[in-house]
Amino acid sequence: MLVDLHTHSKYSFDAQDEILDLTLSAIKKGFSYIAITDHKDYFWNKEPIALDIENVQNDIDKIRKEFSDKITVLKGIEIGEIYADKNALELTKNYNFDIVIGSLHSMPNDIDFYDMDYTKLDSDKLLKEYLLEVKNMCEYGGFDVLAHIDYPLRKMEKANIKPSFENYMEFITPVLKTIIDREIALEINAAGLFSFLNNVGPESFVLEEYKRLGGKMISIGSDAHYAKDIGRGIKECINHAINNGFEYVTIFENRKPNQIYIGKEKI
Repeated sequence: MLVDLHTHSKYSFDAQDEILDLTLSAIKKGFSYIAITDHKDYFWNKEPIALDIENVQNDIDKIRKEFSDKITVLKGIEIGEIYADKNALELTKNYNFDIVIGSLHSMPNDIDFYDMDYTKLDSDKLLKEYLLEVKNMCEYGGFDVLAHIDYPLRKMEKANIKPSFENYMEFITPVLKTIIDREIALEINAAGLFSFLNNVGPESFVLEEYKRLGGKMISIGSDAHYAKDIGRGIKECINHAINNGFEYVTIFENRKPNQIYIGKEKI
């Protein structure tokens, strides 16, 4: 079964396509589930990113009526820094979401990892501080899926350096223990496959540790920001999950997890 549980429409500040176009793309590519998870980032020192949630959900309601026999379209949201603003948690209770993704795009200085100048930073120090913040966010909770834990790695391109979490397991393991305790799924995200990293994330040893600790809940998303990219890298994500011993993907509907079998053999 093909699922894409992390996608962005025109309602995200960094995307432009209609939810209808995302859905039609998913149907054309043979997907059974798609989650529309537009951005709503919160900050410590400035106003949150605007998101017209009512219109997002109204669009999804219309599409569900028209295409219910072809695909399941889930009402989602990707909340950045949910623990930075008490209003973020309240928002998740005020709307009927199927899935809430939690992300850490920036540190308490409110600078996105995408915009940091890594030639002037101590990357080792930054990654340690980042993983401590991820743990803090997971302890705060309020979301269903921890998205792209490897997000900073995708932005750290330097000459002759390919960043990795290989030497950071003492910081990764507490994060994994926390999401297991809080019943938060770990996302396999395809975006790194199309960056200089050239692989989906997180790395295999992170998934191995997650499984060793008893983790079972895996989510899978393309992180597509264009209709043409819906499902991009999903087969590689599924194979990555299977290679590391996972046979099920977790799909949230009405914030309740359901385990869907993806098989034992690579596709």
